[in-house]
Amino acid sequence: MEKIMQAQTLSDASKQAYMRGKRVLEINPRHPIVKELRDKVAQDSEDVGLKQTARLVYQTALMESGFNLPDPKDFASSIYRSVQKSLDLSPDAAVEEEEEVEEPEVEEKEATKTAEEEPEYEQYDKDEL
Repeated sequence: MEKIMQAQTLSDASKQAYMRGKRVLEINPRHPIVKELRDKVAQDSEDVGLKQTARLVYQTALMESGFNLPDPKDFASSIYRSVQKSLDLSPDAAVEEEEEVEEPEVEEKEATKTAEEEPEYEQYDKDEL
């Protein structure tokens, strides 16, 4: 509802305040992901991959709690890096170029309806109705 109110042309910011729901960001310290991150940070606090994972978990929690992400493209890039890592793809893997395939030209035939194709409707005079 908040996004709809913001999109209104003549929306008033003071009126939007009561429409805004209370947002709460909670991170459960007993969750297995958070526990594993904490253990890995204790082992190596300078690991770049670990920092990226922690940032991804934080951004996901923000989004799930209803907050707007300041940089959605950064979030999407983090997702793609995570997927590449889980699939053991090289970060330098390039997208293959699409091969151009020549498509045969299709002749368009004019569709002419015959009396058989058209449904028959009974004709009524407007005075008869």
